[in-house]
Amino acid sequence: MKAVYFVTESDLKYGVEEYLQYGQNLGKWLFFRLNSGDFVIQEEGKSRHRIKGTPKGTADFEVIRRIPGSMQCRIIFLETKSTDGQQRPEQVEFEQRAKEQGAEYYIIRSLDELFSLLPMEEPCPKE
Repeated sequence: MKAVYFVTESDLKYGVEEYLQYGQNLGKWLFFRLNSGDFVIQEEGKSRHRIKGTPKGTADFEVIRRIPGSMQCRIIFLETKSTDGQQRPEQVEFEQRAKEQGAEYYIIRSLDELFSLLPMEEPCPKE
């Protein structure tokens, strides 16, 4: 019998980011954590600064991975969701737009799914 694990989306997001950072440190890929929305930062005694994040619906992560033996890359967007989490309409729209541009888009519900999608065993690109 296979064990079933229930993980919160925030815990999954943390695990995904740790794995992607490890792979980036090994030179397997380049990744970015994408934060949507606007953020206001104010240091004591200084004016406030607004930082504009990505648009609503943007995936949680972007991964750029070279195709072995070529100078071409895969552009991969990853959206993390809990086991029963659903995409919001703006996330569905982003997925469609990304795929129209030739990017890959995956919903990740477990670290095992991520390990299958982006295994560390693939060879590192040669310069």
